Amino acid sequence: MALKSLLKKNARTLYFSARLLPRPLRRAFLCAYLLCRTADTVADTSLLPASLREGLIKDYPELIKKQKKETILRFQKEFSKITEGPENERALLSHLELCLKEFNLLNKHQKDLIFDVVTAVCRAMSWDLSFFPSPESGLLKAVFSAQDTKKYCEYMGGAPGEFWAKLMLKGKKNIRFIDDAKSIGCALQITNILRDLRADLKIGRCYLPVTDLTEVRLLPQDLLEPKSYRRLKPVICDWVRWGVDNLLRAPSFFEQISKFNFGARCAVAWPVLWSLDTFLLLIKSRNLLEEGAVLKIPKRRIYLTMLASPLYCFSNRIFTEIVKRRAQKIKQITQ
Repeated sequence: MALKSLLKKNARTLYFSARLLPRPLRRAFLCAYLLCRTADTVADTSLLPASLREGLIKDYPELIKKQKKETILRFQKEFSKITEGPENERALLSHLELCLKEFNLLNKHQKDLIFDVVTAVCRAMSWDLSFFPSPESGLLKAVFSAQDTKKYCEYMGGAPGEFWAKLMLKGKKNIRFIDDAKSIGCALQITNILRDLRADLKIGRCYLPVTDLTEVRLLPQDLLEPKSYRRLKPVICDWVRWGVDNLLRAPSFFEQISKFNFGARCAVAWPVLWSLDTFLLLIKSRNLLEEGAVLKIPKRRIYLTMLASPLYCFSNRIFTEIVKRRAQKIKQITQ
């Protein structure tokens, strides 16, 4: 199985973006994403004890860097115990050696970038496993402050954004470009947090801070009741606005990519526009705490965004206008 097939199975929208990347960037991008996603699958499985998962995640970056045979065999042995769950995730676990083989074909700069981003996301996953109670306990715990939520977004979203920027820079220095990418990554991560709110609550995790909840007279346990959503809605709106503010850095990032690099421009524009679409769905949702409250951008919207790419991916002005208009619309609704 090729890396692109694994990506298609595990990330529908990201697969479309990756296909347009220049070949030298595509292999490194696919490898980084799939290695991070493998760690995420291990961290989230309920088929391995939390203590074992924490140990695997802690050792995972070194597995990639040193690739000792005994370490690889140890991971494969544990992966073989994960016999339940989505087929796409099990396929990912069974192809660890393929990902490592592709990793070894990259140049040193790309390998170093992948090691850095894997280390960052594994740090966040280790924190998840040590901070939150096990799903089997029936307990629920929330992060304490907004700073904690933002720090988590920096590890899980900002670090991949930094990886993406440095991958395109190919060793060149551009602080503004990197900072813009980190902001976009943070926005994409808070999109995931808000979209997966109920699913995370069911396994005992709340990434919305206690300090925010107390301001609207809620406790983390209250979020298990759909009737609490009326009070929670202002908190959701606050975090949507924070995400939108971060996405407003996207035009600056976009304009620094050559207009001749159409694939890379699409790979930046599409996730940004889809994230804005998701924010709009979030604030229009009747109740994010209800069972079955799944938010997915309609396929039609995804394909329209892709088909319209020649309109905005060759024009900084048009892309900036689209982002600003959508951001303004979202902010008006959340006021």
